Order: sequence, then structure tokens, then C-alpha cells
Amino acid sequence: MLEVSISKGCPDPEWDSFLETMPDGCYQQSSLWAELKAAFGWKPVRLVVKENGEIVGGAQMLLRPLTVFGMVGYVSKGPVIACDDPKVQEFVLDQMDRVSRQEHILFLKVQPPYGADGVAQRLTERGALPSNIGVVSRATARVDIRPDPEDMLARMTRSRRKAIRRSERKGVTVRQGTEEDLPTFLRLLDTHSDYRGYGTAPDDYYHKLWSVFSRENRSCFLLVEYEHEILAVDVAICFGDVIVGMWGVDSGRHMKLNAQALSSWKSMLWGKEKGCSWYDFGGICMSTARAVMNGEEIPTTTHLERVAWTKMSYGSQAIIRPGACDISYVWPRKLTCRMVPALMKARPLLRSLLGGSLYGEFE
Repeated sequence: MLEVSISKGCPDPEWDSFLETMPDGCYQQSSLWAELKAAFGWKPVRLVVKENGEIVGGAQMLLRPLTVFGMVGYVSKGPVIACDDPKVQEFVLDQMDRVSRQEHILFLKVQPPYGADGVAQRLTERGALPSNIGVVSRATARVDIRPDPEDMLARMTRSRRKAIRRSERKGVTVRQGTEEDLPTFLRLLDTHSDYRGYGTAPDDYYHKLWSVFSRENRSCFLLVEYEHEILAVDVAICFGDVIVGMWGVDSGRHMKLNAQALSSWKSMLWGKEKGCSWYDFGGICMSTARAVMNGEEIPTTTHLERVAWTKMSYGSQAIIRPGACDISYVWPRKLTCRMVPALMKARPLLRSLLGGSLYGEFE
């Protein structure tokens, strides 16, 4: 018999242990991630489904109020279900709907994990609408780190392998960072984001992430040095059998020393020592993923395609997750599914009028 329980607290070791047996490194579904997001205004609601006392599935929903309009929420890499049993899948989705109505949710964005195509299909059949705004990137580059290091190097492109060896030969070193090194990371992050043209979170966000994930030695924080100068920093999270690259930033100096290539390689080795099977580089563009899966030449026309090519040069495999979908609990559903994401992505002034800063929406 299937039973459901609702949890809103952190930590939740039993739930996290279940997630670590799942294949997609679902740290976004963990109570650790909920603890981080709760510090920035999100309310975790976790539904856990058991059969004969064992967890068989569930979902962690992160919610926040949209003032008088009600709540909005998202489920990143979820729901997580351990089997393909339609009965279990339908039960978990039924409970998601029930909890959403209890919590007065107007709009819920859901993106299932890798391999959950059956769940994605059931969401569509239940009226969820395909979304153009994802929670996580649909396509990602993932390296198998189970082989011996020399075999891992052999799978890389010749240029990537040479870059790593050249970096080590030139005297570039890598060390594990501590909390005292966070200001250095934040300084390089500002430099790198200005150069690349992407936004960053408040400094408190990174300090909180370090506090949460370093407690159980799940955070890989590597600093790359050359002649007493920090050239690059690599931050990754280990969860289950996957180590996920979060940020790789550099100073823009001594680029011929390939500091970022060395830091990525050392992160892979750190994950391997922790018993992980995969290193996940994070998102790549769909054009690259489809080219790899079709055995075609990887395109390098756009900047994003060139970044994706770099990630694939480490001997990566491309995987594609189900797309995100939107669920509206108010009518008209299609209009709500268009308006709410637009409001969440609106200018800061509009967001403040709707109830304060909504930093971190749909992450």
C-alpha cells in the first residue's frame, strides 16, 4: 500500500539517502538544497511516498508567495520515482496536485530528471503545458570518471589532454580551498561574469552554499595557482554518484597556462576519489547535444556552441532530460502559464511591487 508523508524541515537524511541512489545527481531535490533556498525566501514542501516502509518516490517543491495572488513554485529534477510502475507515478502526481492546492499554489513549474520520460508524458496527459523556460538545462555534458585516470585522459581530445599536461609541466598547482578563500572566488566570479556577460547572486548566496554543502564534505572548492597568483577557481557539488560542476572562473591572466582545464581535471579526480561515477559539466546547447547523439560534427558558430565544444572535449557524453512543463491551478490556464513566468522574470521594480526580491527564481 502506498502512503505519503509531508515534510517541510531540513535536514531530511532519509529522503537524501533515497535521492543518492537515483541516477541524475538530484541535489536540487535534496533537503540540503532546500536549506540553501530557504535562506533566500523559498519555502520547501517535501512529499515522500513509501511502500512497505521503503521510499519509492516523491517530490520536493520550492514555493514562495506572489503576495495577494497566492504561491508560485517549482520542482527541479523531480518528481523522483524509483520505478516505472504507472500506479506509483500516478500516485506521486496526484499527491503533488493535492499539496499544490493545499498550499494555494497558482503556478507550478516542473522539470523531471534524466530518464523520467514516462513521468513527463504523464504530466502532459494530465494537462501540463510545455514550457520555454527550463529549471535546469535539458542537455548536459557528462564524463564517465570510473576508468583509470590515464584512460580518462585518453578519451579527451588531443588538444585538451596536451593543455592539462602542459599546465602541470609549467608549474601550475591546485589546492583545496577553505572558507577563507571565498572572497577570492567572489572576486574572480565578478571579473569572469563581467567579461562573459552573465549575472551573479548576492555574496551571501555563495557563503550559504559553502556552509550547507561543506558540512558533509560534498563541496569541491579548488584554487589554481601560478607563482603565488590565483588564476582560476572551480566549485563543484558531490551528490550520489555524480559530481556537478557549479562554477569555473578565471582571472583572465596567463591564459596559455590553461588553468581552467587543469581545475576541471582535478575536480574529476576529486569526485572519483569520493566514489562518484560521473562528472557533470552542466548545461550545453541542444544543437551540440543533438549533433553528438547523431554522430555529427559539433557546431561552433555561436559562443554557447563553442563553450559546449570545450565541455565535450573532455571525452564527455551528451544526455538530454525531459523538458520543463507548467501547471496552472487557476483559470485560464494557458494565460496563467504565460503571465507568471513573465512576472517572475520582470524588472526588479515590478518584482518588489509583487512582494520583494525574487532572486533565484526557478533555479
